[in-house]
Amino acid sequence: MSPDVLTYYSIGFSALWATPLLLSLYVLFYRRVVPLFHRQLAKVRYQRIGGLTRLRLFRGMTRIELVLVLAYIAGNGVAVPLQASKGATITSSAALAASINLVPLLLGGRTSRIADVFGLSRPVYYVAHHWIGRTAIAQGLIHAAISLNAVARGQAFGPIALSGSIVSQSFRYKVPELTMNLQAAGSFLAVLLLSLPWLRRMQGAAFHGVHRILYVAGMTGLVWHVLLTQSVLHEVLVFVACGLWVLSHAYRVVSRWRSAEVMEKWSNSDVTRLRLRTQRSVAAFPGSYFYLYMPGSYLNYNLLRSSAVMMLWSDVRQTATGKTSDFQILAGRQSRYLRQLQTIQKGDRILLDGPYGQDLQLSKYETVILTAKGMGILSILPMALHLAARKDYDDSVRSQSNLEDPTMGLATGPSAVPVFRDATRRIDLLWKLEHNDQKGWVADQLKALQDLDPRRVLLLVWCIYPRPKTKNPPFQQEPHWVAVYPEEGQSIVEAEAPYSFEKALSHEVLMPGKCIVVACGNRTFTDETRVSVIRNTSRDWPIEFVEAEYRPQDNEDRPWQGRGRLMHREYQPRHTLRIAPRRLRRRDRRADRIPSWSSPNWGSNIPLHMV
Repeated sequence: MSPDVLTYYSIGFSALWATPLLLSLYVLFYRRVVPLFHRQLAKVRYQRIGGLTRLRLFRGMTRIELVLVLAYIAGNGVAVPLQASKGATITSSAALAASINLVPLLLGGRTSRIADVFGLSRPVYYVAHHWIGRTAIAQGLIHAAISLNAVARGQAFGPIALSGSIVSQSFRYKVPELTMNLQAAGSFLAVLLLSLPWLRRMQGAAFHGVHRILYVAGMTGLVWHVLLTQSVLHEVLVFVACGLWVLSHAYRVVSRWRSAEVMEKWSNSDVTRLRLRTQRSVAAFPGSYFYLYMPGSYLNYNLLRSSAVMMLWSDVRQTATGKTSDFQILAGRQSRYLRQLQTIQKGDRILLDGPYGQDLQLSKYETVILTAKGMGILSILPMALHLAARKDYDDSVRSQSNLEDPTMGLATGPSAVPVFRDATRRIDLLWKLEHNDQKGWVADQLKALQDLDPRRVLLLVWCIYPRPKTKNPPFQQEPHWVAVYPEEGQSIVEAEAPYSFEKALSHEVLMPGKCIVVACGNRTFTDETRVSVIRNTSRDWPIEFVEAEYRPQDNEDRPWQGRGRLMHREYQPRHTLRIAPRRLRRRDRRADRIPSWSSPNWGSNIPLHMV
């Protein structure tokens, strides 16, 4: 054998024996070592950070996401000087790094097929998108700034400068080329600044349109720039990024867009529910959502603006198969765009883009705990209906087959009826309503959910109402189906104490098998759920936590909208509560108005509903 062949043989032979050994070590580490630190790992995976700085650049990220982001930024910070130390210039190294980071940045957003293949949730994708984009733009701006500085000093790096400015051999500016390159640098700088949290909140709904216009302008200037540099590597990277963006959007238009006709409409002052019918059947999974496009003034649809809406099944039995062409969508009035649904009439057509979302595969867990607040029930309830419908289907097939052992398989012949054989043995559904009228939004679905569990062994449902009882709940109250109302003189905190999320966890602590908690609500609600999961998880009873992709927005999550646009305020009973002192304005400190904030009696007898 030649030395090269012998070397390759040794590498392959070593890999053949090393692979099983590494897999064995991984399994041993995962099964023996990881459970010893399960609670510590849960804190890293699930606990959010407060923002670290007053700018709150990292607000809402978990600890593991923060570690990965900082590692990514540090890796890029080391790679550019390392490449420059090998003979390349800082300018060319920054340009190469920015071009490489540009490729995953233009995969087409969370709606791309690539994100679905890798199982990336929308929050995780947005964290990656934000920080990859900021890093790529920062590297590109460094590249442009150094080159512009060199040109201003009368220096150049060749016939064509490598920055955002183009010069000839005599270093005279070419106005068209300089204009296009400054367009790229200025557009990406504007994208970077306007995507910062506090500026993004100020833009409100206009952010998405402004963002699209700026990155299209920036990519146009960048394509022109790399064509003039005559660098094959940079041309390949930029054109691959543009090709991925075009292909992902083309796939989205061909496979995800579908027109739907409005069959029925139900609306009140809070929500609008539409019953839709599509020509092609929709293959959806629990928790999936659509982007909705309204009818346009000039075109059939307004393609410049969309909003996410949840899907509800018209026939809950169809949730077992996951395919339907007749379904419902329920949308609140969180935005001016969704409030326009009031103008939709029966017979109109709207455009749906989807379904999107993350299939959590809840059927693999023995215990499933679903908790929601307010509009979050739209994301959680389809999951419970899906699991209950599959379980009811299996029970009906087994009863018809007269099997004594329900664990026996039914596929005993070519004509045998298959069953799902889900591992789920317990489903807990906790819904904290923001006002009592919300029960009417999903009344039919709650009744259907109760009918899917005739033996009352699968489901535990607690609905917590913020106001005293005025009407009966939409389901029949039983030991496992409880509607919690505060009594006269009782606060909602006291009423819901026996039916809190902690109580639900304590009920299931002795259940064998894997457990998963899925939460959907505003940030305060989901953060409290995260803390409860971290507190109760252990080596003997590990709990997995997932936050649903569809998240209802309220005034807390969108502080730029002001106090007057809060959709549903929680009911606050008229009782007194000592509150923490707050600083008053100068005119409020007059003796004839109200005592100073430093007074020990300040706030001691102020009714809570007046705060």
